Amino acid sequence: MSENRKPKRGGFRPGAGRKPGSGAYREPTKPIRVPESQVSVVLDYLSSCRRKQEMFADAIPIATDAPGRLIPVMSHRVPAGFPSPADDYVQDRVDLNEHLILHREASFILRVSGWSMVGSGIFDGDEIIVDRAIEPQDGHVVVAVIDGELTVKRLKKTSGRIRLAAENPEYPDIEFAEGEELMIWGVVTRVLHKP
Repeated sequence: MSENRKPKRGGFRPGAGRKPGSGAYREPTKPIRVPESQVSVVLDYLSSCRRKQEMFADAIPIATDAPGRLIPVMSHRVPAGFPSPADDYVQDRVDLNEHLILHREASFILRVSGWSMVGSGIFDGDEIIVDRAIEPQDGHVVVAVIDGELTVKRLKKTSGRIRLAAENPEYPDIEFAEGEELMIWGVVTRVLHKP
């Protein structure tokens, strides 16, 4: 090769290589060294992280900087039996963010799909407010992750065993054997549905 000819390979070339922000995670990358025996473990881990991101993509966070909006609260209850005369007296005003949400930064809204919780008043298409800051207790309605999928069920703890109970006799409960992992994603605090 003559000294005035440049090599065809190697060296810096402007515009060559991966573009910043490309790839699955849409952000700059950094090369790392992984022992060959652990490559599949690392790839499986990254794949599970990606599935979790996609699984929670439908979770709508509660806006933490939204301005409050006060709604009038009437002084009378509305009977569901026989009608009674009501007046127009406004007793107070309430901010629905303050009324419905305990931990704003840890609360999300999820849309329900399916009929397994109709006994709790949760129907297909309803929206639930899920608070991730509440410690799940026996009897709470929770959102859990099972085999990479979200489900909403009632948490039951009896004799050291844990199960997720459906509230529709057409759906089976989900039981966990000792050593099986259960991830509770959050506790349901409210159900929003249209009449």
